[in-house]
Amino acid sequence: MNQSELSPLEKSIAKKIDRTKGKANQPGYLRKLVAKLHLRIEAALARGCEYDDLAQSITETGVKISTATLKQYHTEYRRSLEKEAGKIPETVDSVLPPEQPLKREKIAQIETKAKDKSSHSSILAWSIPTIALLGWIILFVVIGKS
Repeated sequence: MNQSELSPLEKSIAKKIDRTKGKANQPGYLRKLVAKLHLRIEAALARGCEYDDLAQSITETGVKISTATLKQYHTEYRRSLEKEAGKIPETVDSVLPPEQPLKREKIAQIETKAKDKSSHSSILAWSIPTIALLGWIILFVVIGKS
């Protein structure tokens, strides 16, 4: 079909189609693509692939990306994830509601008493077999001298 055979509306649509950019040419598309493929890129790098191999594979699919751009966007995304992970508190105190000071004092007292009791019981648990062993040694020494 010839261009001259198109109506004004069809010509307008044709021009709009001609000016339409592919997604790969839209601003920010490559960054979003790298973010979506982040885990696969990480896995490929862990297997020993290099950025130039990955950039070539992506380019072969029709989305042109240089090695430097891929590496830059991937590194930036990785850092943003690490930064977000650093913001999340990893302590139990951050999850539990704050305790009243009296409760903390009582808990500290109970823990201290438990430690004292456990230290006494560990000494007792150690000393009974030792005394029994010494008794047997003395018995053998006495019997051996007779």
